[in-house]
Amino acid sequence: MQDILFNILKAMGWFFLNPLFYVILLLIGFHAVTRVKRERSDFRVRVYDTMDDFVNGIVPGLLIGLIFSVLSVFAGLYLSFGVIAVMSVFYIVLGLTLRKNYFNPVFAGTLTYLAAAYMPPFETGVRIVDGWLVDLQDASLGMIALLVAALLVVEGILIISIGGKNTSPILLRGKRGKGIGAHVISRIWFVPLFVLVPGSVVATSDWFPLLQIGEASVGFALAPFAIGFHHVVSQSMPEPVVKNIGSRFFLLGLILLAGSVLLITFDLEMISIVIVGLAVVGRNALILYYRKLEIKRAPYFSAMNEGLRVLGIIPGSPASKMNVSIGERIIKVNGRKMERVEDFYGAVQSSASFVKLEVLNFSGEVRFVQRSLYENEHHELGLLFAQPEKAKRRKVVG
Repeated sequence: MQDILFNILKAMGWFFLNPLFYVILLLIGFHAVTRVKRERSDFRVRVYDTMDDFVNGIVPGLLIGLIFSVLSVFAGLYLSFGVIAVMSVFYIVLGLTLRKNYFNPVFAGTLTYLAAAYMPPFETGVRIVDGWLVDLQDASLGMIALLVAALLVVEGILIISIGGKNTSPILLRGKRGKGIGAHVISRIWFVPLFVLVPGSVVATSDWFPLLQIGEASVGFALAPFAIGFHHVVSQSMPEPVVKNIGSRFFLLGLILLAGSVLLITFDLEMISIVIVGLAVVGRNALILYYRKLEIKRAPYFSAMNEGLRVLGIIPGSPASKMNVSIGERIIKVNGRKMERVEDFYGAVQSSASFVKLEVLNFSGEVRFVQRSLYENEHHELGLLFAQPEKAKRRKVVG
């Protein structure tokens, strides 16, 4: 028991020596700062603090990583240090693109698989690197495919559970040049995962690991993984679309996970290229499908004949305490009809101490919301709307 605990602590030590861990944190911070700058450019105020990206990017990943670590170890997910190192290098290279959808285990894992399967043997003269390359040549292709499929399942779970929370509003120009509003779902989730590696602590037996890896003994390694995801929703409320995408990812990952287990069980690892190939093609096909829907359908957050549709609500603002939801329409403010965003600002400022809103909800019913205003509170209540004249980005959506 003491040997196992020591091995776990050693695995955590190797984890902090992996540069990918620090690259993940740097990229989360970089994208958080970029998001805040964009929000200030569009709305003159940040919607969510930069810490939101760290909290929602790290905490859920830690929890699900712990659960999947238990499952992966007892299932016998076996990776050499060379495979982990090479995959980390591919992750870092993909991170340099600054595209979250590329900073993903489907791409990093597939590149690692191709290197293990098809890269000819060679030496660099650097002892540690040559050791990694030897590990890579001897790697189990089925295990790499299993890892890719498992992390696709994890991505689906994360998108379903928290992908639609705290989405960032953005102003865009549609295909006809009209300004519209949209929501950006953009995260990098940090998912540390315990896996089995060559070692001398835990010997294989009839029950552990479940997927036998021969007569070799194994130890533990804590490996950092990242799951990047980015999507822009303009044709509806963001949460239903995000959950739909997450459900498709989860189902695809589950099918591929079952397939990879069967290939390993029946010693058909050489055709595991089908698993990683379907992971790449399937995930990209789903993303392209939902992007195509954004182009075909009419924008949801756009200028309307009557009222203003709420695009965003600043946390901690008066609006966040007034029972107003994103997607509802503000018909009147202090008795004045709303046709333009300027009408809203003028009506709110006409009364320094009190505001009364006439709100049209999702059921088509009108309700009244009122509140006293206090000194130093946000003069625009904290409600954000699509402002066509401020839309600068020429992205074709809607």
